Amino acid sequence: MMNTSCGTTHGHGHVHSHRPAKSNGRKRDVICPYCHETDEVIPILYGFPTDKAFLMADRGEIYLGGLDISPYNYYCKRDDREF
Repeated sequence: MMNTSCGTTHGHGHVHSHRPAKSNGRKRDVICPYCHETDEVIPILYGFPTDKAFLMADRGEIYLGGLDISPYNYYCKRDDREF
């Protein structure tokens, strides 16, 4: 069964998350629960990536999560962990 709720890309390469990236007009930093830092946390993209998504992943801006959607929305590059 495919999960089509938040956390999917709906086939167009956009990252959808349960937690909004912005709050009250200001960027909200996501804190890694393992290292308690924000600077190495990136969103996870599920589904078929576009060419743009592959480039973003190569630059370390997003993490490609694959086709199977998991409950995780973020990836910490420092700890190499999803959360």
